[in-house]
Amino acid sequence: MNYSEVVFNNETCDSTVQPTLSSMYFQSTVFVMYCGIFVAALLGNGLVCYVVSCSRRMHTVTNFFIVNLAVGDILMTLFCVPFSFVATLVLQYWPFGELLCHTVQFSQVTSVMVSAYTLLAISVDRYMAIMWPLRPRMSKHHAKITISVVWTIAIATAFPIFTVSHLAQPSPWHKSCHRFICTENWESKEYQNVYSFLLLTLQYVVPFSVLVFTYTRIAVVVWGKRIPGEAQNSRDARMARSKKKMIKMMVTVVVVFTVCWLPLNIFLLVWEQNPDLSNWELMPHFFFACHWLAMSHTCYNPIIYCWMNSRFRIGFCSALGRRWVPAASFGRANTSSTYLSVRRRTEHSLTCQEEQI
Repeated sequence: MNYSEVVFNNETCDSTVQPTLSSMYFQSTVFVMYCGIFVAALLGNGLVCYVVSCSRRMHTVTNFFIVNLAVGDILMTLFCVPFSFVATLVLQYWPFGELLCHTVQFSQVTSVMVSAYTLLAISVDRYMAIMWPLRPRMSKHHAKITISVVWTIAIATAFPIFTVSHLAQPSPWHKSCHRFICTENWESKEYQNVYSFLLLTLQYVVPFSVLVFTYTRIAVVVWGKRIPGEAQNSRDARMARSKKKMIKMMVTVVVVFTVCWLPLNIFLLVWEQNPDLSNWELMPHFFFACHWLAMSHTCYNPIIYCWMNSRFRIGFCSALGRRWVPAASFGRANTSSTYLSVRRRTEHSLTCQEEQI
């Protein structure tokens, strides 16, 4: 995607490019909203990685995939969120050099592909586990191999962006002021259109189709009615609740991913086909809305895990509370019987099949 192409010619090197973008209110809003994403995403996804790595009980196949999602979001947060909004919406030119021009655009495509195909891997694993429960489950070793394949596909898909990204001076103003924009230099418009369509297909059409199919079939099985008179003990009921909670959580993750990223990709696809839209005065507002929504996806998954899964919720509270309120666990009210009761409840919540991912 082409950063800073919503920018038009300046009259002086110190003047701003767009009246809308130059207003202090707009730039302050942009700065606060993107900084909020940056902090929340690093904190949330860092906690996800920490909680899973520090607890052997959390070393499950699905949690390995969840950590992979978090790593992809951290990549996006570090390489895309700060550079893209500063160059496009604050400075309105690219000051970070050619290497970061290649790296930022490449990292964004890679991160989105990693998220899409990790969600795909989770759905296929869940589908096979529920549709064929007697078959051997995916092992941790196979999960690591799958994650490696996901990254290989993502990097290979994003590599053309790395090769065509470059710094350009599209106007006399850029040349006289020694300012650059980070854009893509394709051999022809046809190649660019083909790649954009292919990227949309690989990022959304294929994964979304598979996700809809697998989770629909899973829902039919998990929420299907029991045969009248069929016995169901308490363990079966707990396992059924566990499956339903897990499916709800992963479907929520998929829906949030789609809602956040689809508008920006459609926006850029339409823009590439209609370059004259750059002259539309509301263009900066639409770009900001779509781009911020896409970048904000990096901080939603940890919130979903905390909200819908007790193991992650306990892990987050433990990681954050361990330093913040250590004295609380040593109060007079914590008698031996109370301590044992709390410990039993905590251990039960950590081992209960109800909340297993």
